This record gives sequence, C-alpha cells and structure tokens, in this order.
Amino acid sequence: MKKGLELIGINLLAISGYFLLAMFAKAGFSWQTSAITLWPASGFANALALTSGWSILPGLAIGNFIGTACDPNTGCSMQPFMVPVAIAAAAQAALVRHALVNQNLLNDPLTRIARLLSFLLWIGPMGNWPASITFCLYQLGHKIPELPLYQIFSGSLFWWLGDSLGSLLLLPFLFLFLPFKNPVWKERKPYLINPLIALITVIISVALIEKNLLERINPTLNILEPFQNLRILATCAWTVLTFALLGLILQVGGKSLEQEKIFARSRLAADAAGAVIHEIGQPLIRLRLRLERIVKSYPQNLNPGKSIASSSLDVEKEVSLSLKELDSIVINTRSIQDLTLAGIRDTDGADLSAAISRVATQIRPELNRLDQDLTINIKGALPKVSAGQIQLQAAIRNLLVNASKAAGENGVIRVNVRAPDNYFLDIEIENSGSGFDPNNMPTGKERSHSKTGGMGIGLMIVRRVVDDNGGKISFQNSQELGGAIVKISFNILPKSNI
Repeated sequence: MKKGLELIGINLLAISGYFLLAMFAKAGFSWQTSAITLWPASGFANALALTSGWSILPGLAIGNFIGTACDPNTGCSMQPFMVPVAIAAAAQAALVRHALVNQNLLNDPLTRIARLLSFLLWIGPMGNWPASITFCLYQLGHKIPELPLYQIFSGSLFWWLGDSLGSLLLLPFLFLFLPFKNPVWKERKPYLINPLIALITVIISVALIEKNLLERINPTLNILEPFQNLRILATCAWTVLTFALLGLILQVGGKSLEQEKIFARSRLAADAAGAVIHEIGQPLIRLRLRLERIVKSYPQNLNPGKSIASSSLDVEKEVSLSLKELDSIVINTRSIQDLTLAGIRDTDGADLSAAISRVATQIRPELNRLDQDLTINIKGALPKVSAGQIQLQAAIRNLLVNASKAAGENGVIRVNVRAPDNYFLDIEIENSGSGFDPNNMPTGKERSHSKTGGMGIGLMIVRRVVDDNGGKISFQNSQELGGAIVKISFNILPKSNI
C-alpha cells in the first residue's frame, strides 16, 4: 500500500513539474511559432528518471502530453502527433538513464576528459533526440500539403536543441537537491551550486532578453524565415557554450574535491608521522632505560648485604612497566599497518560479510579475555560494495577494536548490516561503553585522544577508507546500550562492474 502511494505521488510530481516547466518555457521562450529555444522540462524529466527509476516514466509521458498540448497564450489543443511524441519523451529519459548507469558515469568524479565528455554528450545531444526525431517522422508520414519541408526540419531541430540545452542546464543542478543516491554529487555540492546557479541565470536571462527584443519587431513573411534561422544558429551557439561551461564547472569541481581529499590524506600522514615518533619512539627509549636498570640490578642481587626481596619487587615493577610499553608498541604498530592498508585498493569490489567475519575471528581471543558479547546481525546475502577488500578489513578492524576498548570488561558490541535500498550498504557498530562527548563529537578528520595507549588515528583510518570510496560516515550515541554508534555507508557495486 505504501509503495503504491509513493508511486502515485512521484508520478503526480512528474506530471505537475513537467507541465509547469513547459508552461514557463512556452511563455518565456517561444516567438511566432511553437519552436522553443530552451526546454527545461527535459532536464527535469531526465533527472527524475535517474533519481526515481523506471516507475516514473508513465508520469513523464503524461506530463509531456499535457505540457505539449497546452499553451498559456492559445489554450489547449490536442493533436495526433502528441501521443507518440509523449511516449518518445519518456523513452528519451529512459535512454539517458540507461546510458549513464550502464557506463557508471553517475559514480564518476568526471575529472578525466573522456568520461566528462561522455557524461555531457549523453545528458545533452546524444540522449535527447528521440522526441524530436519522432515528431519529424510523424510530420513526414502525415505531411500537410501547405506545410513546407524546411519548417518540419527546423521545428525538429529546435525541439532537439531545446531539449539538449534544457537537460544540460537543469539536470546537474537538480542532482544536488533531489534524493539522488550517488554521494559523489553530494560531495561536490559546495563546489557546484553557485557556478550552476550563475550559468542557469545567464542562459535563461539571455533567452528572455532575446524574446523581448524579437517581440518589438513586426516581421513580415519575407523576414520571418531568416529570423528563425538566426534563432537556430543562436540556440546552437548557446548549447555549445553551455556544454563547454558546464564541462569546465564539473571539471573544476571534481579537481577541487580531489585536492580536498589529498589534503586530508596529507594531514593524516603528518599526524601519523608525529604519532609514530611520539607513541613508538618514546616507549622504546623508556623500555631501553628500564632494561638497563634491570641488568644493573643483577650484581646488586648477588651482594649478600642487600635485600633480595626488595630488589625482586623493583625488578618485577620494571618488568611490568616494560610489558605495558611493549603492548603499546604492538597496538601502535598495528595502527601503522592499518594506515598503510587503508590506502590500498586491491579489488574493485569488496565482500563486507567476509571482512566482518575475518576481523571478528582475529579479535576473538581479546573479546573472550574481556568476556565481551559480540553480536553480528546480517540478513541474507550481501551485495559487494565499492571498496578494496584490504581497505574494508582495515576499517572494520579499527571500528571493532575501538568498540571493544570502549565497552570494557563484560561489555556488549553489536554489528548490524543492512541495505536500505539498491544503492547503499550500511553497517552500524554499537557498544555499551561511555559513548561520545555530546559537546565534542568526533568527525574522523583529526586525531582523537586515546585512553588506551593508542595513537588515536583509528577513526581517521576509517574516514580515509570511507572517503576514498565515496561512502559516508556518522557518529552518535546509543540510546539503548548507552555507548557509541559509528555508522558507515558504502556504495553497492553496480552489477555491470561485478
């Protein structure tokens, strides 16, 4: 019942949104003929098809039919060609969706020129031809004697250019606000939103100015055709300009995001280097001094005049402290190992279930020693996620080790894995410790203070794995267990990549 209502609601949104954009385009961009230089409804339709799937296509077809039939200046007029064109418009949105999903362009940062050009071509001229071609073929098959051929071809060309320009202009912008499931677009939002708004404002303003200037002219039949030809050339020019500027905006946004990630990695490496010097170098120096004191104490123990019991207690104290230092070195060495592994993507797809199972087996002796209860809840077979297997295991190991340290003796650790949709796989790791400080919630971007002798880079390692693979991470406190909850989400690997 709920899914049925959602389906009806999203199709009603498609119909109403398409109709309103069509009315806006006809009122703002048409002159003398039904030819329109900018059709933003095509960008809206393509964006909905990509964000909502195939179930939106009926609403797009109905919205196109009503939007084509109605005109704010002349009223509504139903014509036979509108039915096949409406079906072709829905197929057009399906074509754009199929091309982008099949080539995995939606998960791509679009920093490589070849991938960027493919994306722009498919959301522009290569993906927005079915409706215009259908209109042209219908008119040729049902040719009206008094309608010249050049008007059929020029009208079809206007249709194609208007759809292409509208899609190039509106589709990337809508990706930033619609419930799109690809986090690479959400990550680029700070870099894209202002340039895209500026681009949309400029192109729409130019189209409106063009119409206002043309309306001041009272053309005769002799000059009407040359004016329409000039409009076609101008629309071609604006389409090419929009294509180039949008490519530049996406390229700069992708490069800026890459630079931010490189900066985060550099900061992680610098923190790790400082931690190595402090957390491993200093314990080794202290360990060396203690061992020297132990060695010097042996001659004193052989002296009959000295208290052997007192010397034995001193040796035992020094040995205990040395063992703690060694434990700290082992822990920090493992952190350095995980820091290295976090940057290795050995596979295109990773098995989350196998990673959790392998890490749980590795830390099981420590969990048993502390009498901790680890519960892993995985329902059914899990799809592969977009990450390296070694990377994923390093992230899971740090999360479980941190949860074990926080839970303490007789603590509880819960691992819940679920796929909320066909795009993400979520894993939540919850513990019964003291939880995060509400006034100082971690982000994983900086070293945290370690209470267990570690370097405090565990969450930074997890963050690096998540960010490098386009995932998400969040931190909160558990209402049920009273401890902390760390939730990470990874992109499900598209079937075409498996």
